[in-house]
Amino acid sequence: NIKYIYLRTIDRTLCDYSKLFFYRFKYVFIKNIDKIFIGNYESNFFKLIIKQFSKENIILLDDGAKTLSIQSKFTNTKKYNLFTMYDIKALKNQKIYINSYRQVLSKIKNLSINQEEILFLGTKLSEAEIIEEEYYIKLIQNICNYYSDKKIVYIVHRGESQKKLELIQKNENILIKQLDYPIELYGLYENKMPFKVSSFYSTALLTMNKIYNLEAECFKFNYSNSIHVSVIDEVYSFYQKEMKVINLDD
Repeated sequence: NIKYIYLRTIDRTLCDYSKLFFYRFKYVFIKNIDKIFIGNYESNFFKLIIKQFSKENIILLDDGAKTLSIQSKFTNTKKYNLFTMYDIKALKNQKIYINSYRQVLSKIKNLSINQEEILFLGTKLSEAEIIEEEYYIKLIQNICNYYSDKKIVYIVHRGESQKKLELIQKNENILIKQLDYPIELYGLYENKMPFKVSSFYSTALLTMNKIYNLEAECFKFNYSNSIHVSVIDEVYSFYQKEMKVINLDD
């Protein structure tokens, strides 16, 4: 008996805020809830909700690489249980539930592997102002040179600008592909798979490796001017244990 609470993350309306306060007070009086699953720990909405429940009833869901950063800030006295694909060491009395992807794996059958294609996962690094767009384009050109003998299938991130994608498309060995389903279902929809997946830091590098047993490669770049240096450092430090990390500025 699962109940969903959905709020839009942008263009909030009066209806959204009314819903927020409705649930805020509704759950004060409900005592028979076994588990609260939260997708965004930093959401103000969920901060209101979780105050009404014991920490033992709350399970945080994977939130991309941010999960690693959140866990690093937890202590033995301030923490929540996690449902995650990451191999995270549990704190005292913390429960880590590992996502085995068994539902997806049960549906994958007889995939053909294309040894001439590489799946590259696009990111919104420039749109998020972590790096300049010009630098991002330069990085993609360097990656094209690195994979000069392969065809790169560039999977568009939903936050990428059309202008940037048009510049990327000028590279002859890149095919831009926009998906209307999660990248983790690529094999199910396409019934084929490139032999390798690569990107900058992206959680999907790990999920694609776990689900499809794809070789994963991660490209490191210069992010020293970003306000997120410590978080990105933490992610790359973790990725170095899981896959090949290539520094594009070396």
